[in-house]
Amino acid sequence: MHVDWIRHWWRRPDHYEWLSAYLDVRNLRRVAQSSMAATVAALGLVPVLMLFTPAGPQTPVGRAISVTIFGFCTVMASMWARKWPTRDQSAAFVVVANISIAATCLVDGWPGMGIQFCTAFAALAGYVAFFHSSKYVALTLTTAAGTALGFAVQTAMAGDLPLALSRLLVLIVTVLAVPFCVHVLVHTLGIDALKSDIDPLTDLPNRRAFQRSVRVLAAEASRDGTGHFTIVMIDLDDFKRVNDTGGHAAGDQTLVEVGAILRRIRRGDSVVARIGGEEFVIALSGDRRAAIGLAERILREISQTPSRVTASIGVASASLFRVVAREIPSQVDQLLESADRAMYRAKRSGGDRVHVVGHPSESYVEKPMASNTTATNGRTPWITAERAFAGADANSTTAAASMDPTPANSSAAPTRVPSEIVNASPTTVTTAKKRL
Repeated sequence: MHVDWIRHWWRRPDHYEWLSAYLDVRNLRRVAQSSMAATVAALGLVPVLMLFTPAGPQTPVGRAISVTIFGFCTVMASMWARKWPTRDQSAAFVVVANISIAATCLVDGWPGMGIQFCTAFAALAGYVAFFHSSKYVALTLTTAAGTALGFAVQTAMAGDLPLALSRLLVLIVTVLAVPFCVHVLVHTLGIDALKSDIDPLTDLPNRRAFQRSVRVLAAEASRDGTGHFTIVMIDLDDFKRVNDTGGHAAGDQTLVEVGAILRRIRRGDSVVARIGGEEFVIALSGDRRAAIGLAERILREISQTPSRVTASIGVASASLFRVVAREIPSQVDQLLESADRAMYRAKRSGGDRVHVVGHPSESYVEKPMASNTTATNGRTPWITAERAFAGADANSTTAAASMDPTPANSSAAPTRVPSEIVNASPTTVTTAKKRL
């Protein structure tokens, strides 16, 4: 029975993706990032401070190791401060942190000080137990136990066996208690409640979680310097074909792949969710041109999945700068509706394209892709562009414009409208080659 429990524990998958998504939808990811960055930076100062005390490393090799550990901690703290790491990056962090803590303990000149530093393994063990699989928990506990046992042996050989045993017992209890409590929290007290905001197939936030998180993100955007906020609505084209030809397993795999794409290429100030069967959404703050570029990248990467499914993408953006707090929910709802209409416009136009509500800035020079990008003011198209692929035409657009003879008064018109497009006759369609 105990063997079966251990085998089940060893094979249990990690919780990294859905716990990361849970922190995201609860708007706790930034807090967690800051806490991890501060913790790693503080621990990185320990080997440097020990250089100035007789209890610290005294040999040139030991002092060089201390400086190297400080460098590792600085890099890892910077990683945490910039963005939330991927699963592989987090696993690499766990391995490097184990090595760094063990090395910091071993290079100290006084065994009693080294075994005290082993308590740093408790914080690392808690993080590993929360996010990673049992293999990484075992790695951390084994490293901690081996390091502490070495110091206990040194202390015992110095003639103080009771002191060695007491310190070893305190350390073992401290390091083991943290991952055990995390295990109880995650697996016994509330895993179903924690997952209520997470789509079980893709490990992305669901519609309810998105509705809560997007308002917080929009409120933050309204307080920054520009207040630009964008909604990107994504719907897979002809998804029924995937299910009909490959079965529901193939359809589920496609959804998982799309979710992984969105998770990988998302930016820091964003929320990504699966809000329907084959419908996804991203809300992000910051530069609108970058958001359009992100939509085009999503279009390309989805088309390169093994199922070769394509997507219709609608993009809607607005400036929320200085919008009062009580108006944020209605503004977000309007943007969601606009992005949804733009997405259906792209689908009715044949799919595999991005439809942008509003018009791109004249300085928008994102590398063109093999897809159609349509910009509209929500009523009539401003431009319908077949973007060039490469070469001399990489930054040019052939635009067919059908506009009011006084387009400068339109909300969709750019600041300066080329004279080729403005025509005295309202029924004339002019084709103009212009640089975006």
